Amino acid sequence: MLVDDEPLVLEGLAFMIDWEGHGFRVCGEACDGEEALDRIQELNPDLVVTDVSMPVMDGLQLIEHCTKALKASCRFVILSGHDDFASAQKALTYGVLDYWLKPIDIEEIHATLGKLHSEWSHPYGDGTAGSPPTAAPLEAAWTVPDAGDPLFDAEDQMLLAIKAEDGATIDEAAERLCRQLQLSFGGDGEAGKAFLSNVLLELLWKVMDGEVTNSAPGGEHDLSLPVLSNRADRWPDVLASFARKAAEQLARQRSVTGPAWEAARFIRERYREPLQLQTIARTLHFQPAYLGQLFKKQMGMSFLDYVHRTRVEAGRKLLRRTDLKIAEIARMVGYADPEQFAAKFKQWMDMTPSQYKNG
Repeated sequence: MLVDDEPLVLEGLAFMIDWEGHGFRVCGEACDGEEALDRIQELNPDLVVTDVSMPVMDGLQLIEHCTKALKASCRFVILSGHDDFASAQKALTYGVLDYWLKPIDIEEIHATLGKLHSEWSHPYGDGTAGSPPTAAPLEAAWTVPDAGDPLFDAEDQMLLAIKAEDGATIDEAAERLCRQLQLSFGGDGEAGKAFLSNVLLELLWKVMDGEVTNSAPGGEHDLSLPVLSNRADRWPDVLASFARKAAEQLARQRSVTGPAWEAARFIRERYREPLQLQTIARTLHFQPAYLGQLFKKQMGMSFLDYVHRTRVEAGRKLLRRTDLKIAEIARMVGYADPEQFAAKFKQWMDMTPSQYKNG
């Protein structure tokens, strides 16, 4: 069920997302929280995607009422604009499954739906289908069915905690992720350390995705990958410290606006398409040469480098989390030629896609 006070957003969610391809069907829509309450009781949906800022009753009030008063079995995903990230802190306590940012990222939504379909189709890991798993509100935010991948889920919750900019939630997410590392890898400290290194890199790329070099006071940055000790008992503190700095960096980035930032956001939203500086410059009403110079000054890299880096990051995540062939991933992230994808991947990651996938 979809809930948003903007008709265009509802239309976009309904028609741009391949719900049925991931085992879902849109059963209804609502334009505010109060209407959504009636529709939820009428339709009993499994999943509710709701905006935060709405008239009459906002998204968080809707989730709270459904969780505490109605005891509804449905689960929630938050849909929010840039200024609503602080709401994630409260949303976590109600077991929100994910936090989607406007404008919508189709790939991110499809990835979430695919994971939920896998988990909800076999919630007990024995091939028995059933309803979405339920749990106490706070515990539900961290509980993952056996059929899912608990490590990737813990990593996703770590990112959600960073977006919420809440220190206590970050600390808890770091502890849970490191405990899961111990459970998954047991005594294999090297494997656990390698996975955590990838997590740190994933978080760094996520935060730096919209980096503006002048966003920090004095142009200084303290966000760099930490050195991991061989002692696993020290990992939670290292991870939590890095995550707190990442949250601070995100907060600084959100305060920055301007044509370079808008161009970077355009790239992140449409990196799968052929992109040219001239096209974006016309859209933003700037001369291409001026925008290119401004982009490099503020973003710390050229327009084309930013396009390739964004595509490589998207490909890196698919290599980690799927069994798709490299040629398929190349096409999905905007490269018609897999060889070009491999070359750019090696340029940014210092290894080939095959080495990364098998490493």
